[in-house]
Amino acid sequence: MSSIGPPPDPADDGERIASDHRSLDPSLPPDLELAAACVAGDQSAIAAVDGALPALVRPVLARVGVAEADTDEVVQRVRIALLAPGADGTIGLAGYSGRGALRAYVRAVATKLALKKRQREDRGSDPVDDLLAGGDDSPELLVIKARCRGEIRAAFGAALATLGDRERTLLRQHYLDGLSVDVLGRLHRVHRATAARWLTSARADLLRGMRRHFQATLGMDRRDLDSAIALVQSQLDLSMSRLLAPDSD
Repeated sequence: MSSIGPPPDPADDGERIASDHRSLDPSLPPDLELAAACVAGDQSAIAAVDGALPALVRPVLARVGVAEADTDEVVQRVRIALLAPGADGTIGLAGYSGRGALRAYVRAVATKLALKKRQREDRGSDPVDDLLAGGDDSPELLVIKARCRGEIRAAFGAALATLGDRERTLLRQHYLDGLSVDVLGRLHRVHRATAARWLTSARADLLRGMRRHFQATLGMDRRDLDSAIALVQSQLDLSMSRLLAPDSD
């Protein structure tokens, strides 16, 4: 089985691909053979690449300025981009042509995702403003917006913290990483209908948690609570990816 191990020369810029995996086609170059094994669903090949990703990707992320606190999140996005099946059932490693080293391909994917993260941060607008963008701006709604503005981020964070690990993971994978229900089903090894039900339940639990926070901190009556949650709910899907980003929760 091929694995991605440390370089024999400390001066080498990063890890290399070993070449002992020959289960598919011994005529293929080692890196391409390993990628092909992953695409074919070989779990030992997938595990080898998966286990090597942090060591391969972390130096790249440091060079492009990703904060250490955000590194694990970006590594996870690289893992999904390369190894999670897409809508057509293939994984991202299917795009590797073998023209260069596999480690270079992995690092290029990591760099692209890191730069996307930076672009999103550089846009600078507040996702809370997005959540308050809906509505007809009636006097009553303006009052509710003013009351909610300072609490929305805290309410979102508090509600997110009450969710289970699976619920938080599903929300991040769907809204932050852009995985469809079909892909989530394959990734979590459940039917797409089950994945859709889990996702809907996680979103509903998040809104209920925000409602509890508003009630506890702002003392809203039922009518105002209903209006506040309707306001948030109408824009939540548009803002979820930014609220879920590591620097936003």
